[in-house]
Amino acid sequence: MAIQELLKNKKYKIDIPIGYNGNKRIRHIETFYGGKKEAKLRENELKLQLKNNTYIRKNNMTMQELIEEWLKSKKSIIGIKTYQEYQRYCKNISHCIGHIKLKDINVKMLEDFYNELKHCKGKGKNKTGYSEKTIKHHYTLVSEIFNTAIKWGYLHSNPNQSITPIKVHKKEIECYSPEDVEKLIEVLQNEPIKYQAIILLALDSGCRRGEITGLTWNDVDFEKSSIKINKATQYVSGYGTFEKSTKSDTSNRIVYITPTTIQILKKYKSEQSKQKLLLGNKWQNSIRVFTTDYGEDMHPDRPYKILKHIIKKYNLKDITFHGLRHTSISLQISSGIQTQIISKRAGHSNISITHNIYSHFFDSGFKEVANKMDNFLHIKQV
Repeated sequence: MAIQELLKNKKYKIDIPIGYNGNKRIRHIETFYGGKKEAKLRENELKLQLKNNTYIRKNNMTMQELIEEWLKSKKSIIGIKTYQEYQRYCKNISHCIGHIKLKDINVKMLEDFYNELKHCKGKGKNKTGYSEKTIKHHYTLVSEIFNTAIKWGYLHSNPNQSITPIKVHKKEIECYSPEDVEKLIEVLQNEPIKYQAIILLALDSGCRRGEITGLTWNDVDFEKSSIKINKATQYVSGYGTFEKSTKSDTSNRIVYITPTTIQILKKYKSEQSKQKLLLGNKWQNSIRVFTTDYGEDMHPDRPYKILKHIIKKYNLKDITFHGLRHTSISLQISSGIQTQIISKRAGHSNISITHNIYSHFFDSGFKEVANKMDNFLHIKQV
């Protein structure tokens, strides 16, 4: 029986088969409070939803319950840092709409949520709220959660798709000019060889911070003047420092570096060996290129602190450590190196990423094209 009376004219059990999971039959069972006639109408409504493929298996599930299930499904397949970022974003989502049932969430609620992110204040936000980029991350995450709910049969449409995608206005990247680089190189000569090696390698190779702290001496080929990038180190609160794979498959690469950088690395390795002999069994035997003074793995945030120390000490232009990567790539562009080579050396997944991030630096190249074309098209005045 699809309808079973539990309490005369007041309570009914509706039981409808909805499919199979292997050999196990899946059923929709719900308790309906009301008369038999109304219970029959509810049964017909459910059957119509099944026929039209609009049936929602967990009709009373809240957004919070969906988020918890979604996070659980992601934990074993994404990186620790990414998972923690998802948790932070999901906390904001839950705070605003977590109590609402999936079937009741509409476009207006989602628009209100994104507007609230623009104006809320607190740690990790700017004066007016979260940045456009962070709000875009929330928007993307909400869509992914809803799309997963559709795949699981909890929803039949994604209300987030009706919202205009969050726009992120492009900010000018921070980097050094050739004159800034010249000044940095000059003051570096007064600093410890470890500092020189880290900064020069970042400027020369354009590698990411975690890729540099992840390097081992086996990754350095002194004869070929190259380094092998195939891993990175990362720090996550609660987990400590650990090794991880590079950002993407295309991030695995061989980067050829200058003889100047190679000589500095050789000098640094010699100093590191002397320190190891001096400390004896107190040396911690890290295999990394860059270590603490006691031979432990260098914290991934340490290169940033080293750069900040130098910037403050010599009153240099303030940029992030990642700004050294931007500097390296911008110098390559201004030197006229082919974009395809620059992109591959930087470990970008495709050349369009290089163009999109560094479009401003290609402008001078476009102007040079016009100057060269003028040599062909110039008409002598008579």
